[in-house]
Amino acid sequence: MRLSTKARYAVRAMIDLALHGDGDTITRDEIAARQDISPLYLSHILLRLSKAGLLTSTKGPGGGYHLGREPKNIRVGDIVRAVGEPLDLVPCTAKGRDYCDRAGTCAAHALWVRVAGAVRDTLDASTLEDLCQDARSLDAIAGEVATDGAVL
Repeated sequence: MRLSTKARYAVRAMIDLALHGDGDTITRDEIAARQDISPLYLSHILLRLSKAGLLTSTKGPGGGYHLGREPKNIRVGDIVRAVGEPLDLVPCTAKGRDYCDRAGTCAAHALWVRVAGAVRDTLDASTLEDLCQDARSLDAIAGEVATDGAVL
């Protein structure tokens, strides 16, 4: 399974908002610059995240985006689904769809269902707060590295 660029950028944008927001609005251009994402492409992603209720936006001078919920209440799976990323490996495992006439006789079908379930469960068990804690830990480690690359 490979997540799309859209899904990866959505997660990065949400982490950026959570780490830099502090209750203030953050502009699309600020996020785009920090995350090295095209502002136009990011606009489409932010719109989808807003429609899903994960972000709120303010228009006009001083406007921008902020999280729609606390980071601990936003699952990574919510972010990925908000931008339309399928979490199934193969079409025959998509929930609520019966794409595969061979499901009852296909030995691999049960494996694909388990793998897709594991991916969904992992993304839904991880919150935006978890990712922010990971980012803070990485920043702390990066701050301990001397200019010659040795860890202090």
